[in-house]
Amino acid sequence: MNHAVSNERRGFPDLLNLPDLLNLPDLPDLPFGTVIGGDYMVVRPLGRGATGALYVVEQLSTSCHRALKVLCRAYISDPTLFKRFEREAQMAARIPSEHVAQVIASGVDAKLQVPWIAMELLEGQTLGDHVEEAGPLDPQTVRQILEQLCHAIAAAHGVGIVHRDLKPANIFLSAARRVGAQKMVKVLDFGVARVMAENLTTMGSPLGTPSWMSPEQTRGEAATTATDVWALGLIAFYMLTGQLFWRASGNSDDPMGVMAEISASQIPSASARAKELAAAAQVPSGFDAWFALCVARAPEERFMNASAAYAALAQALRP
Repeated sequence: MNHAVSNERRGFPDLLNLPDLLNLPDLPDLPFGTVIGGDYMVVRPLGRGATGALYVVEQLSTSCHRALKVLCRAYISDPTLFKRFEREAQMAARIPSEHVAQVIASGVDAKLQVPWIAMELLEGQTLGDHVEEAGPLDPQTVRQILEQLCHAIAAAHGVGIVHRDLKPANIFLSAARRVGAQKMVKVLDFGVARVMAENLTTMGSPLGTPSWMSPEQTRGEAATTATDVWALGLIAFYMLTGQLFWRASGNSDDPMGVMAEISASQIPSASARAKELAAAAQVPSGFDAWFALCVARAPEERFMNASAAYAALAQALRP
């Protein structure tokens, strides 16, 4: 079965998990045969969330299937935001890493007046789905996934792009298209996050998914490369244990409880939290020290970027 930057069973990764805070207009349903941007014909839907919808489309000029994300009109309601949308989509396409989901084209459909982004169509599943099905991953598998993930994030950091919303739902394990490789990690939703962040700031809402947000994001402060490092630490813990780090994450109806825990509660070591959560797997020796340098509350006390974080992690997870 083909999957795009999403999973059909769970819906595509949504950039905001607090939709009740916003009053977003409904997206139009796009039936089979609808042509977007003059070149992308809708084949079937893949998923729908608070901020947009994802479709499998046929690119008419090449006869290739692509993934097409259609976003709410609210994100281009202001001419300045529209220009930023165009610019950020172009910047994401220039990140020098094959571990970033390829952006093929973007624009605003003249008839429907909705912004869209065309991407490569991937086959596989999100990291979140994979861990839910497989359970905790062994340290060497975690190291291999983080190596590819950090390559993408480091490449983005190198050209001045911060993802802002890293989480297992935005990390895709795609079937590899090369000899000798099984899985290719692809990071999703680069570029879009910055535009949404600027739009939501004007609405008084922080961008992010509570379980993966950094303390500075909960306060509405600017995101930096250290913001992505915070999420990398939590993602590594999740892969090793199969559990979300924050205790309040078990209650999806209490996002404010998660944000309070992020901002105020004492942050235990990774091994102590794994034991507290009765995780099926223990964290490896040396992981605690690495994790602490990812989730320091002060951004300046974390690894400054993904490259430095991975270099230290490779040592911590060395066989």
